[in-house]
Amino acid sequence: MVDYSQFEATTKSGIHADVSRIRQKDEIINAVVRKRKNSAIICVCLVCMAGVSLLKSWILAVILILLALFFLWRAVGKFSDEYLREMYEEGLLVPGMIVKTEPLTIMAIANMAAHEGVADVNGCYCLEVKALDGAKKELFEKIPCSCFFCYEGGEYHSSFQPHPLYWGTTDLQAIEEALRQVEEDNKENSRDEWEVLKEVAKQFPDLGNGNLILLDENYIPFGKKHYMDSNYKPLSEEAVSK
Repeated sequence: MVDYSQFEATTKSGIHADVSRIRQKDEIINAVVRKRKNSAIICVCLVCMAGVSLLKSWILAVILILLALFFLWRAVGKFSDEYLREMYEEGLLVPGMIVKTEPLTIMAIANMAAHEGVADVNGCYCLEVKALDGAKKELFEKIPCSCFFCYEGGEYHSSFQPHPLYWGTTDLQAIEEALRQVEEDNKENSRDEWEVLKEVAKQFPDLGNGNLILLDENYIPFGKKHYMDSNYKPLSEEAVSK
């Protein structure tokens, strides 16, 4: 599992996370769980194939066993209740906004700086969701999110994934309180980050699920990456000037 724990959130959601709801509603977590189940099934199939192949070719059987071990490694692991609770209670509270209703798409923004004293670099994450129970699901609706960062060394986190608070609790009052905190934090920024989200969504309408646009300290886009990638691709002048 990628280590998302190398930071201490300056502002947290303040909600009391409902683990059973997270397991049911969090589409990011559920996608990982499905992949692990599929890997387990593939592992069993490969072991069976290796057993049959052993009668004809031990080399093929060894190759299949090695492949089975790989998928077994992918299948191992479980999200503990503590980890899921911390994801929503200890993660950084960030602004998110519905920027498209078909498919339902949330864009969230977070400062990627891992250390004090470095220039701000913000990431805008595109998250397509199937459901968001409790929200109105209206265009430009504000959706507070919690996130952990992935840190691979250096001055900046490499990525993050936003988890809408609606996936973590049915307490709408707590979500409203979290949104008020996001609004207060937004006053400290050099630009209104709600407007930044609208601009980035308009500028990159086909960004795609799981991709980020990186912004410099002046909120000018300069790079694009998938959250799983370590490095970003610089944006062309044409893309920036749209």
